[in-house]
Amino acid sequence: MPTAVISNATRIWELNVSWPLFSQCGVWDIKGRGVDIWECIRAHDSSPGSQPPNTMYWRYLGRR
Repeated sequence: MPTAVISNATRIWELNVSWPLFSQCGVWDIKGRGVDIWECIRAHDSSPGSQPPNTMYWRYLGRR
């Protein structure tokens, strides 16, 4: 599997957003004081429960 490149313009995960396949989002990690970057592996509209780290929709890429 090819390695994904983390975009400089990574969007923050939000509710009621359409996430296309391979789009990226960032989620603030309070404990680690950094932003975890996730890649969409299944196109969907965001709703409670579909946010990262739900592995049905997201794959972890790394941290910024």
